[in-house]
Amino acid sequence: MIKKLDWYIIRTFFGPFLFIFSVLMFIFVVQFAFNQMDKFLGKGLNLWDISKLLYYLGLDVIRLVLPLTILLSSIMTFGGFGERYELAAMKSAGISLARIMYPLFSLVVLLAVWLFYFCNTTLPENQRRARNMLINIAQTRPALNFEEGRFIKEMNPLSIKIGKKSGENGSEWDQVFIHKNASSFEDQQTIIADKGNIISKDNHYLKIELYNGYIYQDNIKGKNLNELKKQPGNSIKFDTLTQYYDISDLIKKSLDKQSEGDNFRYKSVSELSTYIDSIKTSNTIYFKELGTNSLNILLGETNQLDSLDYSQYNEVYPFEWSNLDDNAKYNLVKAAINQVNVSKNDLGSKNTEMKAVEKFIAKMILWQQKNIISYAITSVVFFLIGAPLGSIIRKGGVGLPVVVAIIIFIIFYILGLYMENLAKNQVINAYWASWIPNAIFLPVGIFLTIKSMRDSELFDVDNYLKPFKRFISKFIKPKNLEHSRYQ
Repeated sequence: MIKKLDWYIIRTFFGPFLFIFSVLMFIFVVQFAFNQMDKFLGKGLNLWDISKLLYYLGLDVIRLVLPLTILLSSIMTFGGFGERYELAAMKSAGISLARIMYPLFSLVVLLAVWLFYFCNTTLPENQRRARNMLINIAQTRPALNFEEGRFIKEMNPLSIKIGKKSGENGSEWDQVFIHKNASSFEDQQTIIADKGNIISKDNHYLKIELYNGYIYQDNIKGKNLNELKKQPGNSIKFDTLTQYYDISDLIKKSLDKQSEGDNFRYKSVSELSTYIDSIKTSNTIYFKELGTNSLNILLGETNQLDSLDYSQYNEVYPFEWSNLDDNAKYNLVKAAINQVNVSKNDLGSKNTEMKAVEKFIAKMILWQQKNIISYAITSVVFFLIGAPLGSIIRKGGVGLPVVVAIIIFIIFYILGLYMENLAKNQVINAYWASWIPNAIFLPVGIFLTIKSMRDSELFDVDNYLKPFKRFISKFIKPKNLEHSRYQ
């Protein structure tokens, strides 16, 4: 049964929690929107499509925001209790700190369970929807970002520059410059027009009409120096010029970019476990076949040694170096060098391939363990740090608690990134790398909780200097100042 005190503690916690969560979500989403803005500009998207895409992609920041919110809110809540002497009143009434923390601890556990469910089910589905939206954008709109005063080089071998654009979706251009990127031995072409207009565009072609301009063209391909000297410069004036540009390869590259790589981000924990096991099984079979092929290559090289004629030697060991003539020695050394070079090159290429496969598996394990499971446990760990730390600091508000919480979170985040890089480079196991930050911070939270329950003056420097002072006092006798006054 929840008592009035429990309701009071929960209500006090929810005020800072909702405020901090809203502020952090706004900050993270705005930063995320600026980082992802290049995916939206120049694609003809309306405000609703951009908002929906940002919503799908921005939900990913909840994994970071919720643990940080719990850490900061718990410090502010218990710091406020200490600052208003409510914590002292509760303890004087015989209520232990563990009992005071119990309702919030239960609430944080429920939030951690919800975060795991969210990261395991809701988040992958939203990420998949965002990916499908990006693919549809690439299919229905050319992946071109025509900006004023900038050369557009995606339409290789052409470079396009426009001075100013206007009209619906920026389809009307002024001061158009189109140059063919060609070597000095190929035909040259440059088009300059006062105005241009995008007539139509689909998944294959971009149709542009140019008005009032010139075509400068030099046909120099396959001509010698004398022919080039005789050839005059060609310039053609036009009133209207219609150009068709093939953009099918550009669309295909954009689709491949949206579809490749991190498809494991759209899977749940169970789906990832099955996927990782299947990848490991297929890799085991694949690398076993590579090992068999390497052995066959090695045996093929040794056949060159076996083919040497040693019948003229009657020694028991035909490979005795001193028994071979110069020709046999030369053939033997040559075959050995070839064998070493082939084996070395083969092992080098396979080593690079194996490292890439292991890095991909480590990325999947890190995503499964860290981003789906570990962050839920981090919420509980941060509460065990924040609640006792707030009762020790005894400061509420957004001053000192914010500074302390940010320092703790930065240390935790940097440690997580460091462990992640070690796992991707196969220095440590990916499972260990996912859980080491929590394994380090959990004892810190238990230590702070014990110290707070015993009302230890954790930040009192004199308490830490007392053992050293006692040790020094054994060797240095204090002066009798009372007696020295009368001497």
